[in-house]
Amino acid sequence: MARLLHSAIISTFVLLVVGQRSNAVLTEAEVFWRTVLPDSPLPDPILKLLHPETSFVNKPKDDTVAEAYSLTWLMWGLRSPSGQTKHSNGAETSFVNKPKDGMAAEAFSLTWLMWGLRSPSGPTKHSSPRPSHGRDHSSDEYLAQGLFFHEELVQVGKTITLYFPLAASAPLGLLPRHVADSIPFSTSSLPSALARLGISNNSVQAANMEETLYMCDLPPKAGEAKFCATSLEALVEGSMAALGTRNIRPMTSDLPRSGAPKQTYIVRAVHPVDGSSFVSCHDHNYPYTVYMCHNTPSTRAYMLELEGARSGLVVTVAAICHADTSLWNSEHVSFKILGTKPGGAPICHYLPYGHNVWVNMEANRSSS
Repeated sequence: MARLLHSAIISTFVLLVVGQRSNAVLTEAEVFWRTVLPDSPLPDPILKLLHPETSFVNKPKDDTVAEAYSLTWLMWGLRSPSGQTKHSNGAETSFVNKPKDGMAAEAFSLTWLMWGLRSPSGPTKHSSPRPSHGRDHSSDEYLAQGLFFHEELVQVGKTITLYFPLAASAPLGLLPRHVADSIPFSTSSLPSALARLGISNNSVQAANMEETLYMCDLPPKAGEAKFCATSLEALVEGSMAALGTRNIRPMTSDLPRSGAPKQTYIVRAVHPVDGSSFVSCHDHNYPYTVYMCHNTPSTRAYMLELEGARSGLVVTVAAICHADTSLWNSEHVSFKILGTKPGGAPICHYLPYGHNVWVNMEANRSSS
């Protein structure tokens, strides 16, 4: 069965290559997008995931990709479940010359920290032994300092310190829906998924998969809708269901895939996003692309045009500001970084490369 699945995936990728080179054949996912979202261009990060055979030829090593997933854990407010990373000593080091030890750990930190929870402790739910995930969480704080900021800084002329890690992309990209749906996707079915994908039970990749499934199994916060999507169709349909309308549009950050060092950015323009509600989707470390999405109440969204004070790098970032944090975990790293507490000033963060926000366009949101 695993051999058949591998053959199906390879055959699909061959068709994608032929279609892209001929500029005549669209993937089923692209046809779906044009049908249900005819007025919304397909964001470039998502398009690249549909064509991984051409987009990710020169894939970065695991130790440099890791930080992008760390941002995802942090945005969820959870602590990264992985090992010590380059920033564990609290020193700000060069983006280019990274140490190589334990870098894969940072790939998950951002998601954990965004949830405001700590990583799962104790034995894993899988019956086989797993690599140790103990870590020095000072690295989480380093990453969080380049992720979270106060809403009062969302003004032209203000400055925000941000860090953009190297983009992380699943090796297989976004699978066709029928392929993704054929692969078991739950914590209890992890052994079957490993067998289908030909992944060793005791590998680091298996541990990464288990952590992603753990996140997908977490219950939503009060007032939230939450789901995981393993295909483009599931991403769009899930966002429509969570927002209660088919009238939605996506927004993403325009960032370099190669990342950029932590530095101060000057806010050159602020564009409030006009929508009644939002769904944020963050990709996770998995052999193929998996998005975890959540609908957060009392949220404001912006598109910010920024210019690096040191490098002159110009970027456009999608930013989410959470106005009501009263139900957040008091240990959420953003409270420590920004000097606030649950129910205090709004907490904002940018959307890393490849993450996306879906906007409900049904009605203009009333001012809060």
